[in-house]
Amino acid sequence: MVIARLSFAGLALLLAAAAPTTRAPAPMRVIAPLLIDDEPVVVTSHRVRTVAGELAYEARAGRLPIRNDETGEVRAYVYFTAYVVKPKDGKPRPLTFLWNGGPTTASLLVHTEMFGPRRLSREGMVDNAETLLTTSDLVFYDPVGTGFSRARPGSDAEFLSTLGDFAEAAEFVRAWRVRFRAEQQPLFLGGESYGTWRVNGAAELLEKSGTKVAGAILISGGVPGSLMPPAFQDAMYVPARTATAFALGKLPPDLMKDRAATLKAVDNWAENVYMPALSRIAALSADEREGIAQALARFTGVRTDQIDRKTLVMTNNAYKAGLFEGDKSKVLDTYDMRVVGAGADPIPDRAAILGRYFRDELGYRTDLAYTGLEDGYMPLPGPARRSTGERWQYNHVALTPEVIARMQAGGGPPLSQPWLQNAMRIDPALRVYVAAGRYDSLNMCEGNRRMSAKLEPALARRFTHACYEGGHMMYRVQSTRLQLSRDIADFIKARP
Repeated sequence: MVIARLSFAGLALLLAAAAPTTRAPAPMRVIAPLLIDDEPVVVTSHRVRTVAGELAYEARAGRLPIRNDETGEVRAYVYFTAYVVKPKDGKPRPLTFLWNGGPTTASLLVHTEMFGPRRLSREGMVDNAETLLTTSDLVFYDPVGTGFSRARPGSDAEFLSTLGDFAEAAEFVRAWRVRFRAEQQPLFLGGESYGTWRVNGAAELLEKSGTKVAGAILISGGVPGSLMPPAFQDAMYVPARTATAFALGKLPPDLMKDRAATLKAVDNWAENVYMPALSRIAALSADEREGIAQALARFTGVRTDQIDRKTLVMTNNAYKAGLFEGDKSKVLDTYDMRVVGAGADPIPDRAAILGRYFRDELGYRTDLAYTGLEDGYMPLPGPARRSTGERWQYNHVALTPEVIARMQAGGGPPLSQPWLQNAMRIDPALRVYVAAGRYDSLNMCEGNRRMSAKLEPALARRFTHACYEGGHMMYRVQSTRLQLSRDIADFIKARP
């Protein structure tokens, strides 16, 4: 696949100083379409109070056409929200494209809870003092089937797959930079969860086309494409469960005395005892199996009879349901295992607040429903339409029964491929930042470091790792959000 011919196959506590603001309508202008089937882009001027002082910026909201390169035919319109600051020294500012995962979710979380200049709160939108805009221009991208992004009739399937999604993202980055004459700005790509896959795949496509990517920011998605065996993943999930059981008071008394010592002990056991045992499980004696089961139960807070003596593994779903012994009201949350049972959205008026932000504050006046936030009502004839997620195709690997079983047991999507490593081999300057949440059932702080360490030294030394106190959306912990903001800003500033 080449870029030129597209074959598109929840909040942090508020800072005491941050208060909702009632803003007068911003000055607004429109960037006229370049071609007859383009849509106008709405541009508004704003100011935000940041830790570095007041910052003036320009917001751009609109939809960019994705075209067939041979015919120029528009295949989709992709919505974006961009924030741009005029450089004081005349030098090109870094430019960071950011998105969430799903794979079919819009960029609302990284946009309005973490990096954007305005942050979502119960009281409305407030200035985000730690916005990444102080360091880099920002473009928040909503892939086809999310937000206001729409495919042309009959074109949906081109976008709703792993490889089609990569091509869409890479083409969007190329077209946006050309449209807004941003080719000289150092390029960074950042994604959360499955969005890290999109970073990896788009980075490879861009590098193959000659477009340099200065940095990749991978949040809650791990290190891609190392193709570690199941034993590695099963073993490296254990430290997060130990941390969770410690936080919930479920470990034996001796393991509850010193968290750091306990985490060090489980990390050592998982790597040097548990993983090797899983790798030769068929050859284990009955006594060896019993010893592994006893240790696994001890380190994760469950009863020993909850460990399957045949596999010596608790799946993610089994652990989340089993820590409180099958009490359905006490199932651990997938994204932050310290959360027990279903919780209400901390922002009950989320849709209304964000709808006003896009349509009023940013001036993007559309009657389209923002998919994933608002619901449309027009029924379609025939069978009920499946959601974009239900129509998604993982077309980068063969979906064997074993792969599907791991996915259904809470193990995440099928194994990724070394897309990012391929991009790094093309471009020796491409650096990677990997962030994981300590209590995320889908990620592994220790495992991330080990995976990158197994790469060749020329690649391994370009990875920076951090493990944060939080879950999948680790920025919902205020102290973590502040630290993550500083760390990623430092990563971008450190470019050669």
